[in-house]
Amino acid sequence: MSDSPSPENPMTDRSAGITNPMFRMWLRPDGIIQQVWQPEAAIGLADALATLDAVKTLSGGQRRPVMVDAHATGPLDRPARTEFTRHDDLVSAIALIVNTPLSRMSGNFILAVSKPTPPTRLFDDEASAVAWLSDFAP
Repeated sequence: MSDSPSPENPMTDRSAGITNPMFRMWLRPDGIIQQVWQPEAAIGLADALATLDAVKTLSGGQRRPVMVDAHATGPLDRPARTEFTRHDDLVSAIALIVNTPLSRMSGNFILAVSKPTPPTRLFDDEASAVAWLSDFAP
């Protein structure tokens, strides 16, 4: 993924965000990086690496909290889970929005099995997630 805007990928600057076939990610004015996955996205290692590359681009090298809208995602494979859970050099905290019973069950499983390095919590709504993440914003 390129770090500069181009006609093929115009949404790659920090202010506009990053659009990928699997997700959209942007830096909010409050310093939180927000990510929304495509509905029913089956997330693999390549998607995890693209996500982390986007976080690097948007953060400008500064550790930032990340809020992930994960309520409509599909399965997350083991290599992707492993990659996501070990990047406290990029991420100061992670809030997962899981506002359905299935997404909450998946989120609890991921937290129990993967034990992410950055502080990570599940939330039912964006407002609660933002309130918690604000303590981790630069």
